[in-house]
Amino acid sequence: MSIRGITYRLIPGTKARARQLTCLAGACRWIWNEMLDLQNETYELSQMYHCQCPNPTFFTLGKVFTQIRKHTPWLQDLSFPVVRYTLKHQADAWAQYFKGVRGRPKFKGKRGDDSFTIPEQVKLRSNHVHIPKIGWLVVRGNNPYPQGKPIKATVRQCGRKWFCSVIYEVDLPEPVDNGLAVGLDRNVGQVATSTGDIIPLPDTKSLETRKKHYQRMVSRRQKGSNRRKRANQLWARTARRLANQRKDWCHQISRVLAQSASEIIIEDLNTQSMTKSAKGTIENPGKNVKQKSGLNREILRSGWGILENFLGYKAHTVTRVPAAYTSQKCSQCGHIAKENRKTQSKFECVRCGHIGNADINAALNILASGTGASGRGKTNDLLVISWSVNT
Repeated sequence: MSIRGITYRLIPGTKARARQLTCLAGACRWIWNEMLDLQNETYELSQMYHCQCPNPTFFTLGKVFTQIRKHTPWLQDLSFPVVRYTLKHQADAWAQYFKGVRGRPKFKGKRGDDSFTIPEQVKLRSNHVHIPKIGWLVVRGNNPYPQGKPIKATVRQCGRKWFCSVIYEVDLPEPVDNGLAVGLDRNVGQVATSTGDIIPLPDTKSLETRKKHYQRMVSRRQKGSNRRKRANQLWARTARRLANQRKDWCHQISRVLAQSASEIIIEDLNTQSMTKSAKGTIENPGKNVKQKSGLNREILRSGWGILENFLGYKAHTVTRVPAAYTSQKCSQCGHIAKENRKTQSKFECVRCGHIGNADINAALNILASGTGASGRGKTNDLLVISWSVNT
């Protein structure tokens, strides 16, 4: 069995239904903050007296929630499983903190996107979804898994719109192993393949300009005013459109790659480390901070992590190879030198004289590294892939 997710547009239908959704999401936010406040007190006391803080679990937090709900009448009017499941997210957040994976859980503000999760007995029929203690609401969107079993749903408000993301358990055939492999070099603004293709990101200049315009509009308007709230909604809508365009592009690229080759070979990139700030400290200030900040933004816009995640479940095999020297190594003779990279796009080997596109050359090196080839330019003729991507 495989797990797949589909996001639908949720239509409340009436203002009363929209208020009910907001109320349910607000209750989840309130119980998160209440339980986090209690847990923070426990944690700070344990630090004060140098004793180990008990790791909160969904079970222990749920017992406290049951007592709070008994003495909070308005909580009793809302769905018990939905509100309680918020504590599952908080228990997971604390577990990640104690493992050193993430920072401490934070309080949730009212200005953030409202959301809640339906953890069990998700009911779908035709183009409707059932929200516990609210009723059946219309959803828009196609379901490619009509035989799938819905196991969980998350309802989220983004700007003025509501969305419902449903997780399905589906029985899908395993990706076919056709014996083909392709190397993929991810760059700022484009990806290059070992087959000689360069696929640029979609042009988002107009949306980027509009997003900056709305950001300036928000900063000029008075905090707490309705006009500032409206400007924030416009900014959020534009940011969501940008994110959706990049996500759609990653879906198209990953689909074509997964259908064309059974093994996708990529560089093992640590995006989090690559996008760290260069500001440094007061004692050791950083250099070229502005340039590094711009590079960080471009890396994050390129969606390297999203593309890798999509390939992870679409492709038969994803192989990660070390990224060192892939851009400086000649794919024909294997010579490594910084001087080989003449410009951002031009590669010219100082030993054998091979000239080509620098990104495609890097993709060939990635392919050779992942398949155990010698890196001397001998590639399989079967690796020629026919591309059809809407950009």
